[in-house]
Amino acid sequence: MILVDITTSYNFRHWKAMGLLRVEQEVIRAFRSAYGEAVTFGIYHPVLGGYYRVPPGEIDALLSARAWKVPARDRVAMSPSRWRRHLRRLRLARDIRRAIRSFPGSDPATEIRRDAAIAGALSCVSLEEYSSLRRWLGRAERLAPKLGPWMSRTDMVNHQLHHGQLDAQAEARFAPDNAIAPEEVTQYLSVGGFWSDNRYEYAYHARKAHGWTVHYLIYDLIPVLWRHLTEPTTKETFPLALHWVLWGVDQVWTISDTTRQDLLAHIDDHGYPPLPDRWVTPVLLGADSASDEATPEVTRGTLARHDLDAGGFVLMVGTLEPRKNHEFAYRLWRELHKRHPGAVLPLVFVGQPGWNMEGFTEMLAEDVGLPHRAIRILTDVDDEALGVLYETCRFTLYPSHYEGWGLPVVESLNHGKPCLTSDAPSIVEAAQGAADTLPLMDGEAWMARALALMTDADTYAGALARAEAFGGYSWEEFRANLLADFEAFLQDGAVESRAG
Repeated sequence: MILVDITTSYNFRHWKAMGLLRVEQEVIRAFRSAYGEAVTFGIYHPVLGGYYRVPPGEIDALLSARAWKVPARDRVAMSPSRWRRHLRRLRLARDIRRAIRSFPGSDPATEIRRDAAIAGALSCVSLEEYSSLRRWLGRAERLAPKLGPWMSRTDMVNHQLHHGQLDAQAEARFAPDNAIAPEEVTQYLSVGGFWSDNRYEYAYHARKAHGWTVHYLIYDLIPVLWRHLTEPTTKETFPLALHWVLWGVDQVWTISDTTRQDLLAHIDDHGYPPLPDRWVTPVLLGADSASDEATPEVTRGTLARHDLDAGGFVLMVGTLEPRKNHEFAYRLWRELHKRHPGAVLPLVFVGQPGWNMEGFTEMLAEDVGLPHRAIRILTDVDDEALGVLYETCRFTLYPSHYEGWGLPVVESLNHGKPCLTSDAPSIVEAAQGAADTLPLMDGEAWMARALALMTDADTYAGALARAEAFGGYSWEEFRANLLADFEAFLQDGAVESRAG
């Protein structure tokens, strides 16, 4: 059996299929097409400590809709009757107490059943009714501190219920008869966020105990090499997870040759068992092409909604986080406005707010030295609108400190738009010479090039020609290359499993 871990797609099923989620979907599509019933897709449950099957119908829906629509538990609306609301709150207090008494103990299976019972009780009251009960219980908790842990647990379940994060089919999904027996697995693939729980440890032990052959896709080593610019949780979980992986892996794919070189150097520097170079292979990610252009109506509507003119703004796409270096872009734009008032186009940041950016956004909002709306932040942009922004921008900006690949640069070039970007190694690799790459230490060069791209017709025409000649990457090529390397590994009878 080939087991493909799709836990990341399940855990982040409410997110758009971007980044790791998109990659997992492409791997699902590739292996399902190539191996049919020989491949099983599984979700890892860290509490129960094992993998559980995903039915074919859910895989069909995931691939067709590019989103995993797991049925969520519903809860009742608030009752218009004051007495009924009061009765519901009394019943909820009773049912939570029953759930705690009915499932004593701290073993994983008992905790899951207890949480399911609490969720069932919470489903019978509205959020407002629970909130009012919670205020009363908060006072009771001060008199009886032992209630604290149970109230915290109930709050957690209520939060998940309110945000649609409780899978209505979870009880059947993670039932013992749906578990994947580890002894039936021969090949194991992990292509998502393996560091988000302890599945890497499970795979390590299964490799030793059951002879699994283990394959990982590694995106980058940023939490190791650029720890100071990494989200706090990831910078703690990723290095430990990578440690387990490197002691128990047979084949690795990376998303760039840059990541490959980083990984091999890390293995050599820290004394991990050496991986044969042949089985550490770059498999370059695809990017959606610009072939499906938006209708004129959609284009006009998108630009009007954000008060933008076609060809009259510069675009920077990426999560707002320190590593993407939005602060460099802000200071660049501020200095350009100071030196060349009236000649600088608006700069549009598109991306969800990330970690440790509150100070930056506050500084940007309160900077009276920056012209009004000279820099704008758009956080809720769907795929269609993003395509319009790529198609209608003058050029894109991407001063990232470091990347595993640099997808926004590829997307910009795929849309035939010039990109002014940092010279981070993976970006230089991905751009194939079609982007303007500059060192971040040379601010004067950035200002000169950005101004020329905005104001000099010959400079812009040359950059546009290079962008339009960009070769690009496709998801079809990604799938084909991944499968070919997997097949080559299986067919090489001389490959010996590494000690571990």
